[in-house]
Amino acid sequence: SAAELTMALILAMVRRVAEADASVRQGEWDRSRFKGAELRGRVLGLIGAGRIGSEVAKRCRAFGMRVLAYDPYLTDGRAEDLSIERATLDEVVEGADVLSLHVPLTDETRGIIDATALARMKKGSFLVNVARGGVVDEAALATSLAEGHTGGAALDVYGNEPLEEGSPLREAPNL
Repeated sequence: SAAELTMALILAMVRRVAEADASVRQGEWDRSRFKGAELRGRVLGLIGAGRIGSEVAKRCRAFGMRVLAYDPYLTDGRAEDLSIERATLDEVVEGADVLSLHVPLTDETRGIIDATALARMKKGSFLVNVARGGVVDEAALATSLAEGHTGGAALDVYGNEPLEEGSPLREAPNL
């Protein structure tokens, strides 16, 4: 179910479904504002290619995406079975059109996506986190979204849940 949620969030985010729905409900009909993007030919970057990450990879490959994965436990054989390319963390962050996180919260993964990582991502790229709150620096993400560097983000988890009053994410665009 986490892999399916990831796909639902990716599709809704890149196709701007929530924004288009809100616009129509307000009586607007400006279809050109909500063209969205296709996944075919894009690059999925996975951080974590375990059980859930590998299921996301399979689904994204079916959409015609190239898949790069960073996971220190991913073997060459398993990567080949999944038709994904093993890469360094930097290569995944810099190469992804959609970056999807599937890691536990540990000392090594806490804040793995911080201001530096967000700045290295392609302008207009998308971020999805259904893994654990705390792996993304939420203030840095809110800033990146507000500045328009990150094209959109979809989060199912937060550092503090429920999302606190006053969190910069509450006002972040394209979230």
